[in-house]
Amino acid sequence: MKSILMSCIILFTMIFLSACNNSVTENAEQKETQYSEEPKWTDSPQQSESYEESEIVVNETLDWSEITENGVDEEMFLRNLDTDVLETVAAELQALVEKEMEEERANPEIIFTEGFIRVFRSTQYNNVLEMGDCAMKPLYWIIYKSPNAGLYEYICAVALAELSGYDFKNENGYNSWSNSKEFVERFNEKILSERK
Repeated sequence: MKSILMSCIILFTMIFLSACNNSVTENAEQKETQYSEEPKWTDSPQQSESYEESEIVVNETLDWSEITENGVDEEMFLRNLDTDVLETVAAELQALVEKEMEEERANPEIIFTEGFIRVFRSTQYNNVLEMGDCAMKPLYWIIYKSPNAGLYEYICAVALAELSGYDFKNENGYNSWSNSKEFVERFNEKILSERK
């Protein structure tokens, strides 16, 4: 009974996130046609001077046994997932995306004048980071289960990268992943390589 209830909560959360994200993705696609230059979504806290100085302590004991050579054991992941934390993380970051889109609607030039990095300085983003290790599995689950790879998932991926301390940068100092799906692949590879 408990697993059915948990599955229903997760399913409801994913449907809600997917519906909200579709709206966000449509708005982002509309904006792309408005600008002569595409906004740079590749900015991340690691590329900002103010964030380079901050250090996040990673709990080395976080168990990722759900990630296997054969893929993700979803049943085990759900058993080990704190749905209250999942809902909190989802609400914080969804509010952030909605606020971001509203600000861009009100002032389309904001992406050029202030840049996208302001998202990573927001209260909502920092609230998720302050949750520490307990936010990592919910962030992973959101990215992993989402059928999209938009702004919302990108923010989740950056937060998970920052919390995990995993540096997926290429030799030029830029992310070696361009969207959240690629991030999950790199993350899984890192987890599996650390087990060997």
